[in-house]
Amino acid sequence: MRKDYQLEKRKYVIGGFIVVIAIIYVCRLFGLQIQDDKYKDYADNNAFLRKTIYPSRGMVYDRNDSLVVYNQPAYDVMMIPRDVQDFHTLDFCRTLSLTPEEFRARLDAMKSSASYSSYTPQTLITHLSAKDYGKLQEKLYRYPGFFIQKRILREYNYDIAANLLGNIREVSEADIERDPYYQPGDYCGDLGIEKSYDRFLRGVKGKEILIRDARGRIRGRYEDGAHDIAPVSGHDLRLSIDMGLQQYAESLMVNKIGAVVAIEPSTGEILCMVSSPTYDPTSLIGRERGKNYSALVNDPLKP
Repeated sequence: MRKDYQLEKRKYVIGGFIVVIAIIYVCRLFGLQIQDDKYKDYADNNAFLRKTIYPSRGMVYDRNDSLVVYNQPAYDVMMIPRDVQDFHTLDFCRTLSLTPEEFRARLDAMKSSASYSSYTPQTLITHLSAKDYGKLQEKLYRYPGFFIQKRILREYNYDIAANLLGNIREVSEADIERDPYYQPGDYCGDLGIEKSYDRFLRGVKGKEILIRDARGRIRGRYEDGAHDIAPVSGHDLRLSIDMGLQQYAESLMVNKIGAVVAIEPSTGEILCMVSSPTYDPTSLIGRERGKNYSALVNDPLKP
């Protein structure tokens, strides 16, 4: 019986095609299960809520141990978009003294962020007042998918030395790329002492892991907090500045343009450092920071 060589070739072609498809499937499964953490992250986010615990930022004292900069609590409204269920939007806005238009604008801004993910906590509103925090805390059970994140803001005992002390601001994408310590929504030092000594002042963040049930509701701390990490407060800073002398020097420079620096000759310590015109350091904290910062940048006298 004559052998059909065409049939033999076809058999090898079909067999080779099947082998190629099998190899593609194996490679894809390897990539999904071994190399790609995306689905593992989705599963983890279904089971756990990981909350960052922010440390207390180091306080700043002058050479005479007078407290210059300290912390006050601040509260941000966070949301995990995929956990949010239908809720009374108007009641939510009234509780937080927002208009529906402002609420929608905040949602749009959040979704347009490069770090946006529907599976991870996103910042919706920053710097709640203590009054708004209290009102929202009472009603939070009505808004699944929302929670409150405690943070810190700087407070000043003196309305002077703004250019010397600097301030803190929310990190940019460039800050996050430069330093893995930072995550979206974190704060870092901006200008002055706050920037120069940021690594010493900021401390080490902690972590709290909460466990969810099948419906995504929080049921408590995972394994009674065995895997939680306590935050470590930042280092306090003692300056060579004498705030009494700083205050006097700034009073001499009111309505003037210029600078004053006083140095202790025997040690080289800076006793005061004034740049005039200046501004009130408290203007760059809280919800009005953005507006006040723009006003300072656009001021022709360049404070």
